[in-house]
Amino acid sequence: MNASFLTRQQVYELSEVVDQLDIPVLCYGLRTDFRGELFIGSQYLLAWSDKLVELKTICFCGRKASMVLRLDQAGRPYNEGEQVVIGGNERYVSVCRKHYKEALQVGSLTAIQERHRHD
Repeated sequence: MNASFLTRQQVYELSEVVDQLDIPVLCYGLRTDFRGELFIGSQYLLAWSDKLVELKTICFCGRKASMVLRLDQAGRPYNEGEQVVIGGNERYVSVCRKHYKEALQVGSLTAIQERHRHD
């Protein structure tokens, strides 16, 4: 289960499992969505967790990938729309903050990647 999609109440209930039943709970999920906004579940997990272990991903440039781009069918990034889309044809790519901003500004992740290869 992706903990990003948990509600505040569900995260609270998981904390009760740990505190009252003394059962460890392990969760995983994304911190932010394609708009750069915290998922509700992630927000409360960050606030109430006893321990946080970050799994690092790497942008194509070699920097830490801390952002997620949502790309349409043509590969164009966009940061508007519903946070969760079921059954869509979108794809998601992890990138660093710099390339997240550039891709949205230019309107093409491919153009940013090509420019990076030639630098």
